Amino acid sequence: MSEVAVNHIQSFSKGTVLFSLGDSASAAYFILEGKALAIKGEQQVALGPGGFLGAAAFFKEAAHTYTAVCSTELKVLVVTKETSRAIVAGQPAIALALMRELALQIPQTEELVFFQGRLEEKAEGVSAQQILPEGHPVFAGSVPVEYGELVFPVEVECRACQTKFTAMRPRTSRLQLQEQRPDFRNVYRNFEPNFFYIWVCPKCLFAYPERQYNRVSARAVSRWQEAVAANPPQASFEFDTPRTIHQVIASYFLALKTYEVTGASPDLWANLWLRLMWIYEDLEAEELALQAAEKARTYFAESLATTARSAAGDQRLYLILAELDLRLGSRGDAYRNFHAAATMTGGDPRIKRMASDRIQDLRAE
Repeated sequence: MSEVAVNHIQSFSKGTVLFSLGDSASAAYFILEGKALAIKGEQQVALGPGGFLGAAAFFKEAAHTYTAVCSTELKVLVVTKETSRAIVAGQPAIALALMRELALQIPQTEELVFFQGRLEEKAEGVSAQQILPEGHPVFAGSVPVEYGELVFPVEVECRACQTKFTAMRPRTSRLQLQEQRPDFRNVYRNFEPNFFYIWVCPKCLFAYPERQYNRVSARAVSRWQEAVAANPPQASFEFDTPRTIHQVIASYFLALKTYEVTGASPDLWANLWLRLMWIYEDLEAEELALQAAEKARTYFAESLATTARSAAGDQRLYLILAELDLRLGSRGDAYRNFHAAATMTGGDPRIKRMASDRIQDLRAE
């Protein structure tokens, strides 16, 4: 490859959105290393080395008709108007004309059409059916592509097997808070952080919330290592880009398995089930949401009874317990827990007001 061409090679990290549907095409990307995904509605096409991204729109000087996302680390040759001829200098001039001709011949269709570099995706790794409980539905769909702009990759080393892998962390400074619900769930206008809550080691399947991933005790790590040595995973686990909804849910159940083996504290169990409940509620899976609510309530009650915390911490637990009671149809228990939060000595005045307001809501009903 000529020196000019080498100067226009760029690398992008996994999860990077090269361009989105409707963007004005200012460049085309020739894949040298790695994989990318072209997405249009429910359609997805994986492309590897030799594939072109954005070529048709670039040569037609039109808007992109699909979104392109890096599904691995990606190395590409970037072709722009200013550099296109320089990049192919030293090669027959017909090369550029042929690329243009091929791009113009792509039919106008709703289907994604590619001729070079197309990969046939094979199902690999642990499937959701292997991870989820028997009878659990596998939900269709993927996390919105736009979320890729609101996360960034971080290199992580598994605490248990020292495998290095790439995980995604939300860009909290870019999130737009819409509301905080009575159960302390933060709802954002442009993002759902619970889809990225769990980090999973692709090799040993050690799964933990990203905020606690590097804080796991040595004893817990040792327990996981012993369990893996006795029963090694038969396959790997890795999120697609964008990750699917069933992969998100499967990551929670991998974390539950990790908690079981490592002997996690009740508050960790409770928070995991609470977030899973929120996901099920968003999916309108009422029965699964109620089951998760029951699990969350059990562990929150255990945490309240066995773990010391500040008065404000106890208030939060009483408030969450009351909200779970309401979901489960236990209005009497909900009232008692709201009352405990509202009348506690000391604590947080804001939480007292929240609890008092909820009591008034119950009385009004």
